[in-house]
Amino acid sequence: MTVSAREQFARDLMRYRRDSGLSQDALGQRMKCHATLVGKVEKGKRTPTPDFAMAADAAFELDGHFVELATRVAREAAGPRWWYRWTDEVEPQAVILQSWDPMLVPGLLQTPAYARAVLGSSPLIVSDQLEGAVAARTARRAILDRTPPPRVCVLMDEGVLHRPVGGRNVLLEQLHYLLEAARCPCLTVQVVPIAAACAAGMMAAFALARLPTGAEVATVDSLREGHTTADVDAVAEIRLWYETIRADACSRFESLQIIEKAVARWTG
Repeated sequence: MTVSAREQFARDLMRYRRDSGLSQDALGQRMKCHATLVGKVEKGKRTPTPDFAMAADAAFELDGHFVELATRVAREAAGPRWWYRWTDEVEPQAVILQSWDPMLVPGLLQTPAYARAVLGSSPLIVSDQLEGAVAARTARRAILDRTPPPRVCVLMDEGVLHRPVGGRNVLLEQLHYLLEAARCPCLTVQVVPIAAACAAGMMAAFALARLPTGAEVATVDSLREGHTTADVDAVAEIRLWYETIRADACSRFESLQIIEKAVARWTG
């Protein structure tokens, strides 16, 4: 059975503490935190923060072991395990990224407040995991600062622009960021208008990536189960869905105008 990063952090903290002959009180003093916090992390009842992880590494003179585990804990909170292969292995090295989302602004372009509203609505997320999950999601935008950056093509349903996720102000901030991002030469945002109906796009959110080798990988999202695959036939099927949806999309220029109108509507 695969052990989660949270469980691994708890086990390793207890193991290092016991191997060092320390009580929870003694370790708490060394880490400058309360022994109760040490105990709760060891039992998996508290999510280790970045500061706690750094203090643990310092206490045991480790070179980033607990910091790396805490980073993985945040990633796990940001999405299901099948998704890690995409965010940790595929997306960072992609030269072309294409995605479709019928319900939300794609994770790659979400502002922290929007991501917090999306992730915080999950009945499965633990409250003390939320900020780590938000940080992990928004950190994905770093790939846009690469030299050279990947070519990113985002398809979104127009309804996304009128769904007040997190409330009016959160959505407005998100729409302004979309406008800013959409003007970047490496990024194209295309809106599929509600009038197009686009029944094909209501099935699921998905994304495609082309790697430097020319290989293609696809990922399909769902509520509980998802799939990331490099299978040629599966990728070809998902690409066909993408092109079918894109045929209903507005041009880049028209899409910017649609987003600007949405901003005006929510501002007014």
